This record gives sequence, structure tokens and C-alpha cells, in this order.
Amino acid sequence: MSKQTRPPSQPNGSRSAVGYGKPPVHTQFKKGQSGNPKGRRKGQRNVHTVVDEALSQRITIREGNRTRSVTKLDAVILTMVSAALKGDTKAQAQLIALLRSLGMTGEPPEAPTQAPFTADDQSLIADYFRRNGSTLQQPTDSDGNETPADSTHSERKTKS
Repeated sequence: MSKQTRPPSQPNGSRSAVGYGKPPVHTQFKKGQSGNPKGRRKGQRNVHTVVDEALSQRITIREGNRTRSVTKLDAVILTMVSAALKGDTKAQAQLIALLRSLGMTGEPPEAPTQAPFTADDQSLIADYFRRNGSTLQQPTDSDGNETPADSTHSERKTKS
């Protein structure tokens, strides 16, 4: 068995206070020691950072007689546009898809369409409320007449 060392004494002879948020001195982290030695190292980058840095690098391109400096992302888009203008159908499709995803086509966004309930949907809803003890408010037709939910009840098939 090894002897345990006692924490150093205070100058006035009393020991340091040990309690919540005040661990014994011998168990405290040493200066420069990490609390999570196997954790992520400083400066380690994730995929998003690497891709962002790669696309942000500047390159020099020639346009006719002049050269200009653009980012790699700009160069990719310029290449896609010029290929689409030359008649490359794949580039045209990709460019149109990109424009649609960015909302730049000038088309109004598609309105979400919700189909009216079918007779089968109504019977499923009625069955759910009947099993759970709640009452179902009968939906009305466009004429104002109530449509009975149980009159169009269809049999459910179960897999065996």
C-alpha cells in the first residue's frame, strides 16, 4: 500500500477548504493540462469548413483578352452558365434546377394542395373517434347537408 499525500497546508497552518467547486489541491488540473485529453484538438476542422475554404480560394481566369480573379465557386457557376449557353443539355438542366432551388426563376412557389377527404378517410376518422370515445362533428357538403361518416364505411384489410 502506498501512503497518500496530504494536501499542502495554508501559510497559517490550516488546510485549504474542500467542498462544492473546491476539489482537493492534489486532484486539481495542473497548469496546461486539459480536462478532456482525448477531446477534439484545437484547430481541427469539419467538412463544412474544408469545403467552404476550398470554394472561397481565388483563381485567375481568362475572359477574352483580359484575366480576372474570382473564387472557385464563382468559376464553377460561370463554367456551368457558359456550358448551358453552348447547348449542353445537362448543364442547362442543372442550371435550371439550381435557379429553382434558389427561387430565382420568377415562378411563384407551388401552393401546397390538400385534397379533400375521401369517403375512406372519413370512415377512418369516424372509427378513430368511435374507439376513443370522442364525438365526431359531421362534415358538411357544399350544399350544407351533413354527410354521414358511417354510411360509406369500408372494410379494412389486415395482413396475416
